[in-house]
Amino acid sequence: MRRVSAAGFKPAVARALLLPDWWDDTCADDPALVPEIEFRVARFLGVSLAAVRDPRLSLAAPAYRGAQLRRVRNITLDRVAPAIHVGLRVAEATVRCWRGGAPMVDMPPIDPETWRQNIPRTKGVVRLDGMLSDLWTRGIPVVHIETMPSPSFQGMVCLIEGRPVLILAHDFDEPARLAFIIAHEAAHAVFGDCAADHPVVDEDDSVEDEGNTERRADHYSIRVLAGPQRLPTLKSATPKNLARQASALERNTGVDASLIIRRWGKEHQKYDVATLAVKALYKATGGKRLIREAFDQHIDLEGASETDRALLRCIHGDPRRYATSD
Repeated sequence: MRRVSAAGFKPAVARALLLPDWWDDTCADDPALVPEIEFRVARFLGVSLAAVRDPRLSLAAPAYRGAQLRRVRNITLDRVAPAIHVGLRVAEATVRCWRGGAPMVDMPPIDPETWRQNIPRTKGVVRLDGMLSDLWTRGIPVVHIETMPSPSFQGMVCLIEGRPVLILAHDFDEPARLAFIIAHEAAHAVFGDCAADHPVVDEDDSVEDEGNTERRADHYSIRVLAGPQRLPTLKSATPKNLARQASALERNTGVDASLIIRRWGKEHQKYDVATLAVKALYKATGGKRLIREAFDQHIDLEGASETDRALLRCIHGDPRRYATSD
């Protein structure tokens, strides 16, 4: 396990990923269980049992040289490789454990406004729950991984047997912000930006990226959430006044008030003020719960293998770590 830690999977992450359901502290003193852990490590890292059993050999996550790392600040691909590896392994387990078998993939339309028309809306507003319902129905899962190696990423889209899987890994809980990130990652799949073993990894949406790929994904996401209109603008004000303005604009335009506020915060580089304004609307939390509810509706944890259950324990809302849903 020290070698696993040196590979980028610190003890808390390694325990969640690799140890069986029945493991307790006394198991660590039982040498008869070593082969079980060796097998799990080999399977997780994709290396031979001989390599795991040889203490002279170091262990490492695959390099994923083909991954596209976007919107980065002081981070390199080799440092985020363990997080990418966890994301891919969890994505594979999610697809394997689809209740009744994963359906055929129905990709969102390349025209974002057409997709917007297909998403169930609440009072004319595209919200996170409607987007999740649409994506899962299309055979595209969305998961929020809570237990990840550090450094991690904000969002990733990968292909598992040709199926896009959208992964979130930062601790965001604001529904509108999560909806924007999910639509952005979906855009990468729609435009063919990712390929097998070549995921697109977005590290931080506050970092500007002038590349065509990221600008196109941002534009797509905004059009899905806001339609053809320009995002309404707000006048500089206190958080409560910003909240009032955005709430009125939501009723008149059908654009989520939180999205309007977040765009104002990004334009003026006042992220903290925007956060306070969203909190004033009581729209700052609940996104992770919605993602988990959609996951539970479609994924069969009881029928999953023990190793898949270990991987899926890393997803937010795991019942072993949450006595009640938050």
